[in-house]
Amino acid sequence: MKINVIGGGAIGLLAAAKLGRFHDVRLLTRTREQSDEITVKGLHLGDEVITVEALPAADWQDLGQSDVWIVCVKQYDLQAIWEKLKLHANAAVVFLQNGMNHTDFLQVEDFDYPIIVGSVEHGALRINSHTVEHTGEAAIRLADLSDHYAEVLVNQLNKPDFPILFEQNWHMMLGTKLIANAVINPLTAIYRVKNGELLEHPAFERIAKVLCKEAADALGLEGVQQWANVRRIINATKANLSSMHRDIQAGRQTEIESISGYVRDHAKQAVPYTDFVYYSILGLTKQQERTYL
Repeated sequence: MKINVIGGGAIGLLAAAKLGRFHDVRLLTRTREQSDEITVKGLHLGDEVITVEALPAADWQDLGQSDVWIVCVKQYDLQAIWEKLKLHANAAVVFLQNGMNHTDFLQVEDFDYPIIVGSVEHGALRINSHTVEHTGEAAIRLADLSDHYAEVLVNQLNKPDFPILFEQNWHMMLGTKLIANAVINPLTAIYRVKNGELLEHPAFERIAKVLCKEAADALGLEGVQQWANVRRIINATKANLSSMHRDIQAGRQTEIESISGYVRDHAKQAVPYTDFVYYSILGLTKQQERTYL
């Protein structure tokens, strides 16, 4: 297959490297410097070096035909990318983002190609512009937002060492991931702890459980089941630093708007704990921006 991967962050590098072993992958990066590095040095994943074509995202005209687009940029960059991509796609588009903001604007537009949304369960850490560390092996799950193509795509892309699985219900799939993110990401960033510490301290666990309930109620999902899933993820990633924790440490923009912000926007009743972590992360982000000036 001819696959265009947009985004040179951790997930984009991981997807391009894993898929590039079996498919014709072109990776679109934010900068020409990164694409040149990848062109010269290849993509490094553990002991593997995978050769893929890389070019800056501005060079849309050089891409030609493709079988699928996989969008791996952060939510806060997605709208601008989408405004360009929807004019060029002419093939199925897969969105691999945290949060669910993109589903709101995608559902009100009309397309003549399939739109697929995904949930990434892998852990990945970008080491430099051409190197990614696979920190947690799991799966990518795909579901149809429009048309009926996700299952066909899964059958073409799924490999034993890089599972890509089909899900029937996109709202359940993305909602379950969002609820876990709405609990783990802001709390670990605010308290500067690893994921596992959320269950090691009764005070943290109590707050986490209420955040889970608020998010589950807002998304119309069953709270007990969702809390069990959040606990499972915390235990499975107990030694990890969450992505939001790392973003705050590095003074980067976070995805709080597409995670806790989505819960606030879709809640039908007050969500005071979600409000607290939402505004706390906004405040910490501003504080870190001043530190890095």
